[in-house]
Amino acid sequence: MKIYITRHSLTAWNEEKRLQGWKDSPLTKQGKEDALKLGEYMKTIHINQVYSSPLLRAKSTARLIFKNENIIEDSRLKEMNFGDYEGEYIQDLKKKHDYFCLWHQPQLSFSLPNGETYEEVVFRLNDFILEKYNEDPQQTIFITIHGMLFTILHGIFLDLPVERLNEVNQEIVRGCSLSLFEFDGKKHKIDFIGKDCFLTPLKEKISYK
Repeated sequence: MKIYITRHSLTAWNEEKRLQGWKDSPLTKQGKEDALKLGEYMKTIHINQVYSSPLLRAKSTARLIFKNENIIEDSRLKEMNFGDYEGEYIQDLKKKHDYFCLWHQPQLSFSLPNGETYEEVVFRLNDFILEKYNEDPQQTIFITIHGMLFTILHGIFLDLPVERLNEVNQEIVRGCSLSLFEFDGKKHKIDFIGKDCFLTPLKEKISYK
């Protein structure tokens, strides 16, 4: 099974450098333009089914990319729930010890106050992948997800334990860039990550650490 992946496009809170999680903010003008550019690029790639996180920023992105396709919302593709810290400014959160631990010392059982644990997110992601593979091992799907969710998915496909996610979370994948992963029922494979040749060059790397 092939899995094309994008992160939701640029939002107002991305520009304001605020943590989103299960809270939401609308796509910006640039965000909408980037989604349309990815949509043009995807016209040459056959996709059997499109799935999206039900959060507005993700499904709005998916609808701009695939204007004429049926998009299935799946709650297993939601961003990690960051609990009490959602909506806070990243610069302020960097002063908090538990936020530091989230990125620099990840553990399966760790969560921010009233948020999800890494274990809960890993479980729902694996559940989604295995379910889709069992439905049709030969299919090609597209998923529109989120920054931390992509980081955790990246770790799963590298067969990394959660405790080593700090090795792949230095940067957050760009919104509306394209990645391709594969799963054969047992082995994970990464073909490419963050292809953005169809977007305007990025001025700075994206990091929440």
